Amino acid sequence: MLKDVVSWLNYAWFDEVALVIFASCFVAIVVWSLTLRKETVDRFGSIPLTDEVVDPRDPKSVTIQRNSTTPNTPS
Repeated sequence: MLKDVVSWLNYAWFDEVALVIFASCFVAIVVWSLTLRKETVDRFGSIPLTDEVVDPRDPKSVTIQRNSTTPNTPS
């Protein structure tokens, strides 16, 4: 009975559904990125260039200096 159900299914629409999901996520991310403020983009862009640990979402966040003598190991 399971073979009959599986053989009856048409998988041709799965690729179309996947394409629609991908396209909608892509458009949502592009729209989100285009609506960011310049200050936010500058904060996000400076993350790889600093040694400080800063929450980029909070402009009032406290800057924490990493201790350079201890290795960066997860706890």
